[in-house]
Amino acid sequence: MLNITNIETFYGETQAIFDASLTVGAGEVVALLGPNGAGKTTTLRSILGLSPARRGKIEFDGKDVTHSQTHEISRAGVGWVPDDRRIFPTLKVSKNLALGKKKTRFREWSEGEMFEIFSALEYLMDRDCENLSGGEMQMVAIARALLGSPGLVLFDEPSQGLAPKIVQDVMKTITRLKSEGISVLVVEQNAVSALEVSDRVYIMNHGRIIHEGPARDLLDDSNKRKQLLGV
Repeated sequence: MLNITNIETFYGETQAIFDASLTVGAGEVVALLGPNGAGKTTTLRSILGLSPARRGKIEFDGKDVTHSQTHEISRAGVGWVPDDRRIFPTLKVSKNLALGKKKTRFREWSEGEMFEIFSALEYLMDRDCENLSGGEMQMVAIARALLGSPGLVLFDEPSQGLAPKIVQDVMKTITRLKSEGISVLVVEQNAVSALEVSDRVYIMNHGRIIHEGPARDLLDDSNKRKQLLGV
């Protein structure tokens, strides 16, 4: 579903990503882990065309999107749940969700299914988003991404600042997406939670991929996990 080959991304003249390659198969959950400043979010931004790769190639659903505009990548079926949620605070929840709706070649989701995933969401529809808690905002951000009919969802720090119960709901959502055949690339500081729901893992440091392998191997090997991640 996603194939990144030897990309290099810059901010001005400062290089942030060095010769990075990774893949996400159809219906696969892949974790991208590493310390702060490793280049994980920049990798997501490169996929989305927000920080375009200067070199290398990015393919989504068999098409080269390396130099595509962000709106074109979104319409092709890439969903994004950013670390700061980026919902419109002065609009109601219902309006935020409506703005995310679009049709792609992938499976369509209904608001009713969003209520099944996040039972509290149904009772928030008429509330202004500026009055939501962090966990409620995350529900809206995830639901908005799913209502865009994605074939691939990029999660950037989905558990950041959330209560443990909400974190569990988010990780269950990622598992459900996999069962529905939707691909997921998740950037997460909570390494153990991410590894528990992932098939494979990549680890970045200083803008480079330094490890690739099955998530279960790293989850079961605490010494190796500590060596690579410090946790």
